[in-house]
Amino acid sequence: MKKILLFMAIICLALPLFAAPKPQYVAIDPAPLKAKPAASSKKVGSVEYASAVIVVKTEKSWVYVQAVDDKSLEGWLPASALTSKKIKDKANAASANADEIALAGKGFNSTIEAVYAEEYSMNFDIVDYIETLGATQEEAIAFAKAGDLNDGGAEE
Repeated sequence: MKKILLFMAIICLALPLFAAPKPQYVAIDPAPLKAKPAASSKKVGSVEYASAVIVVKTEKSWVYVQAVDDKSLEGWLPASALTSKKIKDKANAASANADEIALAGKGFNSTIEAVYAEEYSMNFDIVDYIETLGATQEEAIAFAKAGDLNDGGAEE
């Protein structure tokens, strides 16, 4: 009897190891897949908003994912680009773009900006203007290298 109970306990503990991982859903559009877990890394593909992906591995704030519908589509995404809640209506969904997700991941959004502007008499107009100028990926990488900055995996 003890052997049967022990066997049942082992089976119950081992079952979760064989369960299929739950899919996550892409919460930004577009969601560029990167070769390495770094914003400056080469883009290797992209997944559409609301697409189901499986998280294969995690590294800091990045996840390596594989598309559920196309197993050949895989790469790194910021973990903040995913949600565990299934997105049911792609056409009518209110979604954030990649820049908004990045700011939200840092705890900064338009509401927080308004509070800072009022509380500290700050003017964000120049920041908003600079954001409209944009920079190519190559310019951003050159800037990071010149300032000896590293985002945790920048390509050399």
